[in-house]
Amino acid sequence: MARIYVQTWRDTYLSVIPYGYLFEMSATEHERAFLHELTRTRALGFVAEEAGNVVGFVSGGPERHGDWVYGGEVYALYVLKNFQRRGLGTELVWALAKKMRRSGVHSMLVRVLRLNPYRRFYRKVNGTYLKTEQQLFAGESVEVEVYGWLDTSLIRE
Repeated sequence: MARIYVQTWRDTYLSVIPYGYLFEMSATEHERAFLHELTRTRALGFVAEEAGNVVGFVSGGPERHGDWVYGGEVYALYVLKNFQRRGLGTELVWALAKKMRRSGVHSMLVRVLRLNPYRRFYRKVNGTYLKTEQQLFAGESVEVEVYGWLDTSLIRE
């Protein structure tokens, strides 16, 4: 997961985030963070494999910012560039939503950097644009778009 996270950030943000930040990212450092998230919180995670190799993942769980309408949140969704546009992202989000519905969470949101050229994916899977927020990233304020599903069973119509 950490390897995919670092590689997709480098592929996606190379022209919009300072080069130094991207190449200082460490898979080892992010691996510790993912392990903590998946073992010490109520987060869920799913991976996509091709030929026995992990090529994408999703993680999510309870909404983390106190939104009273949306109970769940997609924390991270990343698919390696060569495996995008094959439906893996949709399948990963669907798997997460399905697992959350089984635990009684039927609504979900996701926050995605406005600089992310793939943010339209969430509209493709029936997410509704909710708002734009400001968040701190690497010491600077950045715009984050929020998309949501009041009924996650509609993700894969």
